[in-house]
Amino acid sequence: MQREIRLGIVGLGVGRWHIEQYLKHPAARIQAICDRDQALARKVAEEFDVPQVFSDFEEFEALAEIDAATLAVPNFLHRPMTLACLDRGLHVLCEKPMAMDTAEALEMRARVRKTGLKFMIHYNQRFRPEHQYFKKLIEDGELGDVYYGSAGWRRMRGMPRFGGWFSQKKMSGGGPLIDLGVHMLDLSRWLVGSPKAVTVSASTYSHIAQSIARAEEKEFDVEDLASALIRFDNGSSLVLEVSWALNFEEREKVYLELSGTKGGLSNVTYDYKETNTCIFREENGAMVKSVPLKYPPTFENAQQHFINCILEDRQPGPGADDGVETMRILDAIYESARIGREVELRSVDLSAPLPEGPAVAP
Repeated sequence: MQREIRLGIVGLGVGRWHIEQYLKHPAARIQAICDRDQALARKVAEEFDVPQVFSDFEEFEALAEIDAATLAVPNFLHRPMTLACLDRGLHVLCEKPMAMDTAEALEMRARVRKTGLKFMIHYNQRFRPEHQYFKKLIEDGELGDVYYGSAGWRRMRGMPRFGGWFSQKKMSGGGPLIDLGVHMLDLSRWLVGSPKAVTVSASTYSHIAQSIARAEEKEFDVEDLASALIRFDNGSSLVLEVSWALNFEEREKVYLELSGTKGGLSNVTYDYKETNTCIFREENGAMVKSVPLKYPPTFENAQQHFINCILEDRQPGPGADDGVETMRILDAIYESARIGREVELRSVDLSAPLPEGPAVAP
């Protein structure tokens, strides 16, 4: 008989969605929830029949009768809450990004290794059916050696509420780059075998959002647009762009393009609804464009994967090492934008608990 995994959810904004995804696994039981909004916590507890309800994280940490915790909280809380849960012996699924910067991510990874507990970052784009299909396509060599890619998540006017934690760097770590860009960066690297970044050249802007925030007398000190050229240790490169505010087509656009020596692919999603995928290859001397009619089924979502890794005692992906590498690249993008030139990324020894200096060198 399969054992039960008792889960605690902290943060009931996106956390409510986590509950719904967990309940698709027969071994998952939502034992405890925690949110500062007591009325919301009681409402969610009643809806999902959750026995333990908390409005204070310290009480949750001390009293929740759970095996694992999901942290769906603002970015500045990822590190302290993850460390607290690991120290209590809990497996952790943490919302993206892993941390505010590389130094925090390295401290978290060191604690994961010390405790031996399961730790997973919620880069859920890996678990979409089309992305699982792309991964198999690339692993089977259908595109050859993938050497160039472009990826982005663009919104014309998709800014979070001004004055909230999203728009304040001390609580978020940044704007759309650390909010949306983490997804596209992790996805792009994972699809092609997770190469390490060696150089970054980037720019960030905040013309539109800053103007609107000033007019509303609200705080906003992060970027609303970021773009970067990233070069990897296998010779490949990626162009990344993300925006909360940009004067272009009205629809929200999430896109990924990968080009290889034998073929390429293009995947574009508009407004979370309409997805267009094309595969390009040369066959018998002619360029052929094909469009998948349907994708193979995905047998586990991110939450199910986390549960299965606990049950089967295997490491989840994306894990702590993935998070450290992503944070290194994000830090490099922000540093390149700050100094106005390309930066080199020094290799971070993944076997060491802490680096011997800054992860980014100009």
